[in-house]
Amino acid sequence: MDIEALYREYKPLLFRVAYRLLGSASDAEDAVQDAFVALQQSPQQTIEHPKAYLARAVTNHALNKMKSAQRKRETYVGPWLPEPVLSEPYPADADPALTFERQEQYGYAWMVMLEKLSAPERAVFVLRETLQYDYAELAEMLDRTEAACRKLYSRAKSKLEELPEPAATRAGEGEAFVRAFTEAARNGSFEPLIGLLTDDATLISDGGGKARAALRPIRGKERVLVFFRGIRSKGSLDGELRALRINGQLGLLWLRQGKTPLLLTYGPAPGTGINALFLVSNPDKLKGAELFLP
Repeated sequence: MDIEALYREYKPLLFRVAYRLLGSASDAEDAVQDAFVALQQSPQQTIEHPKAYLARAVTNHALNKMKSAQRKRETYVGPWLPEPVLSEPYPADADPALTFERQEQYGYAWMVMLEKLSAPERAVFVLRETLQYDYAELAEMLDRTEAACRKLYSRAKSKLEELPEPAATRAGEGEAFVRAFTEAARNGSFEPLIGLLTDDATLISDGGGKARAALRPIRGKERVLVFFRGIRSKGSLDGELRALRINGQLGLLWLRQGKTPLLLTYGPAPGTGINALFLVSNPDKLKGAELFLP
């Protein structure tokens, strides 16, 4: 069994599974590495289906991690947001296969919505949506009955009825968002940004108690406007801005002299407009962000 070839083939898929289960890119990397270590140490003649073996190993690792993560989140300071996955922006005429691979990721708003699910619901939903497992396969993997898996999937779908459509399908929205916020940060002109928001737009910020952030969601675009004007007046929006792909959609990252980096992305509203902004300043979730700035 060629472990290196299996790693090249399945690592991207396994990472997506683990990340969608955990909401943490670093924890997802650990889950994938542990799965391949276990594969390498197992009697290879007993493994008929490496993909299924690896998927089970990653899922089991993630489920165990989710139990301890839930306890930590009970004492987390302020709202908890997923760790963003960053990549360079790509041009509109990029290789279609590459573009599809990047856009196939759940948008960041999808990852936030997945936090509504219990660990079993999330496992069933992610494995169904990502690996297209049928209920018999899910039952065997999760040590549950097929009926229980059907019920878990149904509950998950019910909780996620308002999942946003992928931002990548809305031409020009990401570019408009980046332009509007860049203008607001540099010139103090927030009108174009506020014009993109729905009246009930919400800003959620995550500092994790390690960086300054609002401890509760800010609801309504007028309050969001007051928040951004306030932090700009204090110099919190100063720094070097860079447009990046954040979970497959355009967003912004900036470094600030002597301060924690900031990352901002958004969630598309049903139909048109933006109904959610996500501001991440927790340094634990922005490790390596400096690599994307000149």
